Amino acid sequence: MNNSEIAARLKDARLFQVLPKRDRDALAKSSTVMTSEADTIVIYRGDSAECVYLILEGSVAVESMSSHGKSISISSLCAGEVFGEMAVLDGRDRSANIRTLEPTSLLLISKARFQALLTENPDFAYEVILDLVQRLRQADDQIEAIMFLTLKRRLAGLLIDLFEAQGPKLKITQADLANRLTATREKVNVNLQVLQEAGAIRLGRGQVTLLDQAALERIK
Repeated sequence: MNNSEIAARLKDARLFQVLPKRDRDALAKSSTVMTSEADTIVIYRGDSAECVYLILEGSVAVESMSSHGKSISISSLCAGEVFGEMAVLDGRDRSANIRTLEPTSLLLISKARFQALLTENPDFAYEVILDLVQRLRQADDQIEAIMFLTLKRRLAGLLIDLFEAQGPKLKITQADLANRLTATREKVNVNLQVLQEAGAIRLGRGQVTLLDQAALERIK
C-alpha cells in the first residue's frame, strides 16, 4: 500500500478525516504499515505502549483474560477504527490483547506523533474524546445486557451491531461470538439455530449472513 492509498484511508477514517490534508499526507509518509495473518496477537496485555494502530484492512478482536486464564472477547473493531490509544494517553501498559480475526493491515502511528496531533489539532482531540466516550457507553450497555437480558436477546443485539459496522456478511466464528457474550459455544450455537429458524440469519462456516434485520430486532 503506497502513501497516497494510506492517505486516502486516513481521509475515510472518522478520527483522522478532521485533520488538514497536509497532516494526513505527512502521517501517511511517517507511519509504518504492518500486515498480519488471521488469528495473530498484535498486542499483548501488559506490553508497553509505543504506538497507536489504525485498521486499514481487516478486523480485530479486543480480548481480556478471565481469572482462570480463559480469553474473553470484549469487542471487535474493523477498518477505519483505532486501537491502542488508551495506553498512549495515560502512559500505562496495554490493558487487553488484540487478535486479528482475518488477514489485517495496520497503520502504526508513533506515540510522539499521535500526541503531537492531539496538541496541534483541537478538532482531532475532540474526536478522540468522543470515540472514548462511545466505547465507555458500549461497555456500560454490555454490562447491563449481561445482567438483565437473555442470551438470545444479547446475541441478536450483538449481531445487529456487527452487521451495522461490518455489513450483511460477518466473518466470525461461534467461538468468537461466545467469547463476546461470555457464554459457551454450545449455548451460542443453539441460539444461532433459533435465529436462523426465525429467518433472521443464515449460518455458514465461519460466517453469519443477515437475511431480515426486522426479524432480528423482534427477538426477545
